Amino acid sequence: MSNPTTEYCMNNLNPLIIMAAGKGSRMRSGGNLPDWVIEEAASRPKAMIRLGKERKPLLEHLVEQAKSEGLRNICIVIGEEDEVTPSHFDAHPVTDITLDFVVQRIAPGRNKPEGTAEAVELALDNYPTWKDSSVTVANGDNLPPKGMFLAMQCHPCCVPAFNSTHIGLPQERVRAFAVIRRGDDGALIGIDEKPDEQTVEASRWKDGTVRVSMNYFRMPYSDLLEAVRKAPLHPQRMERELPVAVSSWSARHPGQIQVLPSAGAFLDLTHPEDILTAGLKLDKGGFQLRD
Repeated sequence: MSNPTTEYCMNNLNPLIIMAAGKGSRMRSGGNLPDWVIEEAASRPKAMIRLGKERKPLLEHLVEQAKSEGLRNICIVIGEEDEVTPSHFDAHPVTDITLDFVVQRIAPGRNKPEGTAEAVELALDNYPTWKDSSVTVANGDNLPPKGMFLAMQCHPCCVPAFNSTHIGLPQERVRAFAVIRRGDDGALIGIDEKPDEQTVEASRWKDGTVRVSMNYFRMPYSDLLEAVRKAPLHPQRMERELPVAVSSWSARHPGQIQVLPSAGAFLDLTHPEDILTAGLKLDKGGFQLRD
């Protein structure tokens, strides 16, 4: 199917996993900010930080955007100490969707969860009824441009590759994102996490752009489950990360993951000052996916 519609998406399962186990307290402080911003960053899960005049959590914006683009079966992966997220959605339900939670716990002998690949694996294991569907995965602490979820429905197995100069973030922050390498056939070659300058330059596309992953993926259920189960444990960070899982799966199954050249700004929460700027941008209507 080359031209999906919201109606098509609504009439198919099209499940979505949102990774939202990050803590707001991990945000790096800085600048002369109002007390409420500092408190918001320190006391709430990152995805539940409230933005704009409505003071609506980022995650609620993300769920509503996914719903508007046809994703109606949503699983949110949260941390084991998170009591904010479930209680918020109980009090402020998003109608006409199926919304459930899976808890990512810290295993005995560890001081943190095992990473985003583990988060996705937990969600997939909890929903074997998704086995005949492609599953979309989203990052809970940023908001993509409107239209991105719908564009991903064109392909059962894909990763959006965003032009690094058009995602609305400072270049020094962009350098922290994974870069995407694509073959002449449009398929994924690899995803390089935390690249150095040499790797970034080697990853430039023929049009001169550097394309980055914002941790959004779509794969058939069984393929995604294989990818996350076989994801290696990083020797220093001691985590299994989703970009590495997808990149490793692609190396074993070349030509299967379609890369979608994309442009459009994201609302990203990395620093406490992002709470103010993201709120202002949301109040102005957010961002739209561009060609």
